[in-house]
Order: sequence, then structure tokens, then C-alpha cells
Amino acid sequence: MPPQRKRNPNGSGTVTLRSDGRYQAAVYVPQPDGTTKRKYAYGKTFDECDRKRRDLLDRAAAGVPTPTRDMTLGQWFDYWLEVIVKPNLKYRSWETYEQAVRNHLRPLLGSKVMLKLGVKELRGDVQRLAEAKGAKTAKHALRVLSAALTAAMVEDIGLTRNVAKLVHVRASTDSGKSWDAVTVLRFLAAARRLSVYYPAFLLICLLGLRRAEVCGLRWENIDLDNRVVWIEQQRQRASAGTIDVSPKSETSKAVLPLPAQCIAPLRWTRMRTAMLRERAISRGRPWFEDPEKHVFISRTGQPLLASNLYLTMQRILKIAGLGKMNLKGLRKSCGTLLVHLKVHPRIIKAVLRHSRIATTLDIYAEALDPDVVDAVAQLDRLLRQPSRLLELDATASEGPDAG
Repeated sequence: MPPQRKRNPNGSGTVTLRSDGRYQAAVYVPQPDGTTKRKYAYGKTFDECDRKRRDLLDRAAAGVPTPTRDMTLGQWFDYWLEVIVKPNLKYRSWETYEQAVRNHLRPLLGSKVMLKLGVKELRGDVQRLAEAKGAKTAKHALRVLSAALTAAMVEDIGLTRNVAKLVHVRASTDSGKSWDAVTVLRFLAAARRLSVYYPAFLLICLLGLRRAEVCGLRWENIDLDNRVVWIEQQRQRASAGTIDVSPKSETSKAVLPLPAQCIAPLRWTRMRTAMLRERAISRGRPWFEDPEKHVFISRTGQPLLASNLYLTMQRILKIAGLGKMNLKGLRKSCGTLLVHLKVHPRIIKAVLRHSRIATTLDIYAEALDPDVVDAVAQLDRLLRQPSRLLELDATASEGPDAG
């Protein structure tokens, strides 16, 4: 039996011995909604329980909310997004989760007590969401809910299972469309006539760069003499504005061979930047001195935004009459054309830098593997303009029964 202790000061909590032999600590702690509730913690010994009491007091003193067993899902979503997701994940991930919570999960489940949520009840709610908003929306919302409940299981709340993992939604998988070589060539021909960002579209078609990686590309990442490009950052929106961040995964960082037909357009892009800067300064117009020296910029020197690159692409598609397509589909077209060239899947993954590549060598050494260089060179030759466009167009017009 521990020695008799003096009464704790007000607000410091209590530790008592329960009838079942365990010790129980009780402390008033702040909640995510700004209120204060009593939180209980348990231990086999007095010292263990007292340590948990002090931990709860330290969290309260630091202003960190501590969830309780009667917390609603709406309260947990607030805590999860602000304390767990926002500091630890990228801004885009937080934004995706926050939108799913605000638009779907909070109206559907926000008032329900988290520990009392059952599989049958959740299945009915998700089914109603699928009927109202579509199966894909319901499936995405369920994934976000599953992530939130997985985080809740780590906290000392009492949640022992993730009911979201026991509910399933059937939704068709749409991997997105891609273009054949003729359509890619037609788009590039139109982009060359209509946009100063033609080199950016060329990099997406030939190397499968993501749009954020194209916008985050700096001149220090490009060696035009040795025809090499390093993919080391991507430009995304964050709480601090639009900034350069690390790629989505470690395998996204790579060095790739720069196709021959990219050299001249990139040299022209560098000259355009110097010309725009000189003209703006000489005429007293606003000019942004980019300390990071991005490759693709606006007329005022600001780094190119992914949204502006997308809008530029839509303008080109409308003028050229090429139908609907986005930058992600343009990247996918790179992989489709490599398959068309019968390139080994391992090499395609190395070019596109998918996260599931089993890397055994240093990332830089693997990216400059002779097979990778040869694959990009083949794609470079396939997309040569304009003679190749005429040749492929003529082949397509003859049809399968020709000859």
C-alpha cells in the first residue's frame, strides 16, 4: 500500500484505488471544441497511473486538447485535422481530407459519438451518401473516415476497432484516358504554335513529369550540355502560399536523361526569361526576382502555377479541337507510348518514378541505367515533328485492312 499523500492542489487531478484493484486518475482537460471535460486514465500501480495523470496535465498546460470517450465524430474531425494531419502531412493532403470532412462526413456523421459508431449504422449512412453523391464520392469519404479512425485508435480514448474498414463501397476504377502517338504529336504541334510553355508540355510527354514537378523545376536542376535533368522538388500550395516541397515520395526524386528535342526549347525559355526581365526593368514595370530561378515563369517573373499550366492546356485543346484531356492524362500518355514501344515495365516505372519500384541501386545510378536512356531516346524519336506526324497519320488513315 503506497504511503498516504497530501491532497493535490485544485486542478491537478486525483488518483484513486478502484474496487477491481486498478488505480484511476481523473483530470479536467481541454476539448477540441474549447470546452473542458473530465478525462480518466487507468494503471495497474499507483506510479503508473500518476505518470498518466502528469502527462494529461502537461498536455493541458501546453494547450493540446485531449479527446474523451464521449467525443462526437465532429469533435474528433476538428482535433484530427488540426493536431494530427496539418502538422504531419502535406498541405494538399490536409486540404483533401478537410474537404471530404466538410462536404460529406460532418453532415453525415458529425453528431454521432465516435465510440458508439457501429458497422450496420455506418453501412446505411455510406449507402445513402453513395445514392446522393455517387459511389466514388462515398468510397473517398470512407477512406478519409478510415484514416481518421485509425488515428483515433492510437489515442487513449478507448476505440478498439476501425468500423470504416468493415464497410465496403463498390465503385468503378477509372485510371484515366491517354493519347496515342498521333494525338500527342498533334497536341505538341499546337502547343508549339500557341504557347510559350511548349517546353513544359514536351517534358510531360517525353519524361512523364507531374505538373507540380514541371512548375517546381529550376535551372540548377538542368544540365543542357550533358542532357540531364534532376527531379528534386515540386511546386504546391501550402499554408504559407505556393512553395517548393519535396516530391510525393522518395522514388519520385530522380535524375533522368534529357531528350534531344528538349534542348533548343529550353534554351529559348532561358532567353525568354532574360528578355522579359530586361524589358520589365527598362520600362519600370513590376518584376519578381525569383531567388530559386525556376525554369517556367509568368510575364512578371513569378514561378508558373500548375493551375495556369492546366488552363493553358485547355486553351490549346479548344483551339486545336483535340477534345478533353488534362495534365495527368498527358503524363499517362508517356507511359502508354512506352508500352507501345515494347519497353520493359521495370524501365517504364523507372521513367515515371512510380512509388512501387523495388529499388536495389542508388536512385541516381538506376535512373541513368542504359535501358532508361535508350527508352527515352526511343520515345524522343517517336515524337519527332513534323515528318513523324505525317507518317503516323497516314498509317492510321489506311486502316487495318490496308495492303
